[in-house]
Amino acid sequence: MIYRFADSVADRDRERFFTELRAAAYKSGLVKDFGYGAHYLLPVDEQSRGMTGNAIAQFACADLPTLRKFSELPVVHDLLARWRSKVDYEAAYANHDVLLTAGTTGGNPMHHTEHTVTVDAPVDVVWPVLVDVEGYARIFPPTQQVTILEESPEHQIARLVVDVNGVIQTWVSRRDIDVQRKVIGYRQLEHAPMMGHMGGEWRALALGEDRTQLVLTHDFKPREPVDGKVAGTYTYEEADEMIKAAVERNSVADLGAVKIEAERLAAGERAA
Repeated sequence: MIYRFADSVADRDRERFFTELRAAAYKSGLVKDFGYGAHYLLPVDEQSRGMTGNAIAQFACADLPTLRKFSELPVVHDLLARWRSKVDYEAAYANHDVLLTAGTTGGNPMHHTEHTVTVDAPVDVVWPVLVDVEGYARIFPPTQQVTILEESPEHQIARLVVDVNGVIQTWVSRRDIDVQRKVIGYRQLEHAPMMGHMGGEWRALALGEDRTQLVLTHDFKPREPVDGKVAGTYTYEEADEMIKAAVERNSVADLGAVKIEAERLAAGERAA
């Protein structure tokens, strides 16, 4: 897909668009891999302004019928209709088989995981716990420190210092906050040493006045190896297994920590 967003479209809206599109792609079970990024302008682009976009997204499907099936899903049409009503953009399709066979595309697959827990607390109690990224150092044991580098009501950029399997690591994440939908989309801007991509969403869904369904998703893959090694130490397969195990372990722990904190706060409110 080749996209051309109007100059009036804010970067955060463009990022949210692709974050939601990626989530829909993986959740469908029809898309094996998804990636997006900027189109890099070259001087020759000035000769073909009518065809030049400013963003690219690529979907990898098993075959053309699978891609057709994904493109016809109602959830995909609903997502695109909602975004077309919010931002000004054009899109063009480029459906094709794999064209490069020399291994230049970094073809290792992206993983998608989804974990969930039910919290016995109102969504308005759960939501502030998710937004308080500095509080993660208090409720998530592996998180040693969180420093906010940039913040607005709609986004946060923060540096996290985390104990990962006994090794202190640091990275910078951007979090886009959708108060109305109760969704926080996140992605690493400055990666942890073994990470090639890490992003996903926190979602808080009200189940009633006193219960909330909390969902945590991850989209991730290790760095591509250099001289056969990731971060100079592990094979790609070793790094992949380590990251998958850490995501599984930390997802369960993080959801449990938010549940405990939100239920503690809700109990305090009821007692008051």
